Amino acid sequence: MGQEALTNAFKYANASVIRVELRYESSQVVLQIKDNGQGFESQSLSVGRGFGLLGMTECAQSIGGELTIVSHLGQGTEIVVRVQTP
Repeated sequence: MGQEALTNAFKYANASVIRVELRYESSQVVLQIKDNGQGFESQSLSVGRGFGLLGMTECAQSIGGELTIVSHLGQGTEIVVRVQTP
């Protein structure tokens, strides 16, 4: 999921800054990727919009995780994956 998010930021968003953070918390692992690229209208986001987003969603679900995508035109995109730890 991280690789796909980075690919999207490089290939489509024209981002000049990409921040990647991986946190191990007491009950979950959180991967957060945020860029300053062109963004897109997240209100009109459909999981089927692209294979990358669909694949990320399916991957998160397959490991019992939660994927959140927040994006705004001209303001970049933030992808957050949360997976509960046993």
